[in-house]
Amino acid sequence: MTTKSLQQALTKSKKAVKNGFTLIELMVVVAIVGVLSAVGLPQLLAANDKAKDAAAEAEVVNAAKTCSIDLLTDSSGYVATDFPLLSTSTCAVSSDLVATSESSAGSTFTVSIDAGGIPSAPVEGSTGGG
Repeated sequence: MTTKSLQQALTKSKKAVKNGFTLIELMVVVAIVGVLSAVGLPQLLAANDKAKDAAAEAEVVNAAKTCSIDLLTDSSGYVATDFPLLSTSTCAVSSDLVATSESSAGSTFTVSIDAGGIPSAPVEGSTGGG
């Protein structure tokens, strides 16, 4: 009878279920997450800066269109506070509208309004902010 009870004790210990993770498994997961972060973070930051530049360019183009319409139709729909990224607030003939991006590069976009009230294409420059 002792062999039978000994066999039962051995089979119970073999069937014991391990719960949780080992330290090595956790360290491997942390290393993988670290490598993925190191690869992905610069791409994410670059995409974020690109989006901020696109927003500044779109805003200066929209401000120039609004200003041009106002100049050509003698109306007063241009309100400088509608365009928070613009660093210039004057809508006039032969003037420049300048928007500054909030990206790390601090790019600026300039649209010139000519003597006829027609806006130019946006021109990109850099303020060297980052």
